Amino acid sequence: MLGFRSSHLFASATILAGCMATSAFAQEVRLIGKDSNINVTGNLLSSSDGKYLVETDIGEFVINQDLVTCEGDACPQAKDYTYSLEITAPDELAEVLVPILAEGYAAEALEAEAQLFDSNGEPVDTESTDVGDHKYGHELDFALQLTDLEGEDVATFGIHTAAGSRLFERLAKNEASIIFSQSAARKADRAIVSEGQGGNLRDFDQERVIAVDGYAMIVNPLNQISHLTVKQARDIMSGDVTNWSEVGGSDAPIHVYSFDPDTEAFHHIEKLLFKKSDKTLTDQSSIVHNRTELTTAIMEDVAGFGIVNYSAKRSSRAVPLRTTCGIIQDPSTFNLKTEEYYLQERVVAYNRSDVDGYARELVDFMDSESLDGLVAKAGYIDLSITSDSQERAAERLLAELEEGENEYEAELVEDLLKNMNTHSRLSTTFRFAPGSKRFDNKAERDLARMIKYLADKKPSEVVIVGFTDNKGPFDSNLLISQERAEAALEHLKEVATNGELDGITLKSSGYGELEPVACNDSPRGRAINRRVEVWIVE
Repeated sequence: MLGFRSSHLFASATILAGCMATSAFAQEVRLIGKDSNINVTGNLLSSSDGKYLVETDIGEFVINQDLVTCEGDACPQAKDYTYSLEITAPDELAEVLVPILAEGYAAEALEAEAQLFDSNGEPVDTESTDVGDHKYGHELDFALQLTDLEGEDVATFGIHTAAGSRLFERLAKNEASIIFSQSAARKADRAIVSEGQGGNLRDFDQERVIAVDGYAMIVNPLNQISHLTVKQARDIMSGDVTNWSEVGGSDAPIHVYSFDPDTEAFHHIEKLLFKKSDKTLTDQSSIVHNRTELTTAIMEDVAGFGIVNYSAKRSSRAVPLRTTCGIIQDPSTFNLKTEEYYLQERVVAYNRSDVDGYARELVDFMDSESLDGLVAKAGYIDLSITSDSQERAAERLLAELEEGENEYEAELVEDLLKNMNTHSRLSTTFRFAPGSKRFDNKAERDLARMIKYLADKKPSEVVIVGFTDNKGPFDSNLLISQERAEAALEHLKEVATNGELDGITLKSSGYGELEPVACNDSPRGRAINRRVEVWIVE
């Protein structure tokens, strides 16, 4: 029997025709929506990977377990675990990144294997999990079971899902020793953890930026739209722009594909695209349930448009982003590592100051060289260092030079252009608060990565290059950029105490507000421009 009062059932349940044989042991259950009109009665064929497979009179349905309550003797029963460590993270981090990091820790430190289980004791495949249809704000429990090579239990880590301020509330109440967040702790978050005797989340040992996650505006490869602005993407997603000709493309209707607005996956897109806007997703969009479904739909639809994690874009085409001041940003791994692409966010791990035991070991493991490979395995952008030519930046500078700056600035641009043409840029970029030369926690860890990279690659020359935003007089900004570059170079030398930089020519330089990589018309853009880059000659 099926009971529902609207067509929204199919946003959370997928009907299958003969995809699985009926189990001889199937028993009748009733699935009732927690906050929807789902009401399904049928034989429960299986319960795994967070989904129920139910056979009804009209076919088989797959329904997310977190959306319904299961009634009947065949319903899986929650399994009780005793946890050696408790971790809290948003859905996707909890089901993919956190288990993969913990698995790496278990293999390296404990010679143990790890398996994730849902609250019903069913195994979860972390490498194939796609949580595009998980509702935002629904909290779930998982258990990561560690076993040694003989199959004996070593420990069980509890992984609880939460988002926003709930993450920090759980850390403050000691309901989690470690949390993972997709945004930096706010002042209110830091205060509540401090009041809960959890320490200072600004301390070096309590805050770790472990990855970045970028989002790409994707189209069919046959769609050769040259670029889009954030406003244009927002207008497309909200239905204000409905034809590609309105944004410089062909005369064809735009077909929007999106995650459901109530899901965790859409929440991240909403935060980046619709922040401080009264616009919402168009009701003409085609709702998809995971990233694979989204990219597949766009690959099959030449007029399709969607936004998805950069690492999940597959063979779709990622459209370059045009900023308000005309800078073109390619959604590339290198640009995401530099943190200069607009549609991206950090993944930050926070821990209580009093962590010990497994929590202490896992926190220390996140400072090891193993971290970056595990982050990449989980589908996020790791912070390992890569190099790139500066061809596009040099072309932009040359155009500025031809536009005719004053003679003083033109000489600086010529010097900058000459150095760009002879040096590659490394992805690691250090950023500063206004008027500051102090490294933050991420920069200190990036510096350690940098020293190892330089020791391994042994470039003939390294130049530390400073830049500023455009606030204040040009000459003052030039001096600030030079001082920041000099301070960064001196700090590099102070930390590299084991001869890692021997044989490398080290220099510093500053170019003030020249060569902005973001627009100076917003606090975020100015923060991106206040930076120190690292250039090398191979």
